[in-house]
This record gives sequence, C-alpha cells and structure tokens, in this order.
Amino acid sequence: MPHPGLEAFLHRLREELEAADGLASFNGGSFDLPVLRTRWVMARMPGELASLPHVDLLTLVRALYRHRMESCTLRIVEERLLGYERDDPIAGALVPDAYFAYLQRGSSPMLEAVLEHNRLDVISLVHLHSRLLSRLEGGDAGMDASDWLALGRHRLRRGARADGWHALRNAAAFRQGEAAATAGLLMARKLSRRGAVSGADGLLGWLERSIADDVRLPVARARLLEWRRRDPQLALAVVEAAQTRIPDEAAALEARRTRLRRKAANQRRLTKHTETSSASLFG
Repeated sequence: MPHPGLEAFLHRLREELEAADGLASFNGGSFDLPVLRTRWVMARMPGELASLPHVDLLTLVRALYRHRMESCTLRIVEERLLGYERDDPIAGALVPDAYFAYLQRGSSPMLEAVLEHNRLDVISLVHLHSRLLSRLEGGDAGMDASDWLALGRHRLRRGARADGWHALRNAAAFRQGEAAATAGLLMARKLSRRGAVSGADGLLGWLERSIADDVRLPVARARLLEWRRRDPQLALAVVEAAQTRIPDEAAALEARRTRLRRKAANQRRLTKHTETSSASLFG
C-alpha cells in the first residue's frame, strides 16, 4: 500500500524540481525519471516536468570514457575519473531495504547511513559534471587519439559539427594506432559525401604512410579511387602496395586485387577502342 505521505512528498518534489534551472542525474533518464513519472501519474499529477533541461551524466560517461573503463558504475567512475575511493557507510544495494524498513516501522537504524550515502552521490555528481564539462570543451590535459575520437563522435551525434570535426582532426593528427585511423576514416567518409574526393584521398594517403599496418586505410582508399574517382588502375596500385606492406592481409586482399585487375584491363580496352574509333572517324 502507498505510504500516506507519498502524495504530499511527490507534490513537494515536483515543486522543487520545476523551480530548478536544470537537472543532472546518473542514469536518471532510464531509471529515476520514468519511476517518478509513473508515481506522478498514479497520484493524478502531470507525468512530465515543464521544460526542465536534464543531463544524464551516465550517458556522457559512456560516450566519452567507455573505452577507458570496463564498467561505468558510479563507483568505478569515482575511482577511475575522480580519483578517490568512497568510504561508504552502506552499500547501494541495501538502500531500498533500509528505506522500506523506515516506511514500515517509522524508524530504521540504517536511515542515517542512507542519507550519507545519498549525500556522497550528490557530491560525486557535482565533481563529475565539472570533469565532463572540461572534456566536452576539449580542455582535459593528456587526451590521446582514443579520447579525441570518442569526443568527436559524441559531438557529431549531437549535431555540433564544427566541434566534432575539430576533435576528429586532433585524433587523426596522432598518426598512430587504431583510434587515429578510425578518426581519419570517419573524416574521409564525410569529405567524400560532400564531394571533396581529392581531399578524402589525400587524407587517407597521408594516414597510410604513418599507420602502415591498418588495412582499413588502403581498403577505404581503394574503394574511393574505384567508385568516386573511377580509376580502378590507381585503386589496384593501392591494393597491391598494401599486400606488400601488410603480408598478413595479402590473402584477404587478393579477391579485391583480382577484380580490380580485371576492371582496369576492361577500362584500358574500352579507352583504346574509343580512341581507335575517334581516329577512324576523323582520320
């Protein structure tokens, strides 16, 4: 049965939230807010807050730091990002039991520990918000290619194209490792879609010379040359060079090489036939 003071509590909570400039949570978008909406509807109150901006810090942590952490729980985030290990008076899994005991009996020996646990959560969110804001602005010292790549992808997904492009450029500028290559591939794809085929080709070639063992780069460049530049001969040269440079991938590239050789030969025959026909016509 609902607690007799629940409806008054929900009204009071709603008033406090709607008076705020914004709301920050940790997994609130998937858990806390849906639960509150359900409770408000059951209490015959509107199910949505009136235009309250909400940022779920867990979503940002996953977008910007997932590549650095095996888990994105608040405890791991505190240890790996904020640099401290919490001396928690009660485990988070025990908080619901302590609170339900309070509702049933009107008191609970663990209630004070629950309040301290929640206080520590709030303090962590304040520091985490500051850390995430610095990362979003590209202000973290020591960011490597994987960090810039994660930031670039996030900014592009959110429609911040200039910021996303800047972050991808910073990632590609490392010119070593999988993350730098991935950033370059994303940039080349976007350049190609805009019609800047020469720019995409130049970028991929520049990265190929530095990240010589990432087969994705010559494959992407060969596709670009074949389909956008209509130059299977040059695409063939890129594939053959990659087979020599990356012997472990030579067999996987052989089918592409065979097809490009056939396509380049057909193109040469067609060009020769066209030139012969033109010479006969005007000879």
